[in-house]
Amino acid sequence: MTRSFITFVFVAVLATSGSKSSASNPTPSEVASSGDPTAAGSDAPSERPRLAEPEQPAEPAKADPKAELLATEASAWQTARPVFTKYCATCHAKDGKKATRKKLDHFDLATYPLGGHHTATIGFTIRDVLGISGKKPTMPYDKPGLVKGDELAAVKAWTDAWEAAEKGGAHPAAEGHHP
Repeated sequence: MTRSFITFVFVAVLATSGSKSSASNPTPSEVASSGDPTAAGSDAPSERPRLAEPEQPAEPAKADPKAELLATEASAWQTARPVFTKYCATCHAKDGKKATRKKLDHFDLATYPLGGHHTATIGFTIRDVLGISGKKPTMPYDKPGLVKGDELAAVKAWTDAWEAAEKGGAHPAAEGHHP
C-alpha cells in the first residue's frame, strides 16, 4: 500500500509539473494498480483540466456599401492618377507651368476628392472634356483628344467608379449638383 501511495504522489507531482516523461502518463495497468480513483475507467470525475470549447466564428461584419463604393473609386483614382498628372497637371495643379487661379477654380488636382467648382460633377465633366461621353474632346487644352487607349480607359474606369459612388450616395452632398 505504501508503494502505491508513493507512486501515486510521484505521478501526481510529475503531472502537475508538466513533465513529459512516461511516468506522468502512466499506462492503464499502472493507473489501475496505483489505486487512483480518478483513473480511466473509474466513475469518479477526472481532475484533468477541460479544454475550452472553440469559439464560434463571429458573423462577418456587414460591409458598408458606401465605404465599398468609395474604396473602389479611390482604387480607380490611383490607377488613373498618372494620366491626370501627365495631361492635366500643367494647368490644374498649383505648381503647373500654365496654372492660373481660374483653371484651379475649375478643377484642382491638389487633393482627392478633386477640388474646384466642378467637384460635384467632376466625373461627368471629365468624360465630356476628354470625349469619353461621345462629345468632341476639348482637353488637354493644347492638344484635345491626346488622351487615348489604355490611358483613356483608366480615366473612364475612374469616372465609372466615381459615378457609382455618386449614385450610391457615397459622396457628400454638394450644392448645385446636377448630374
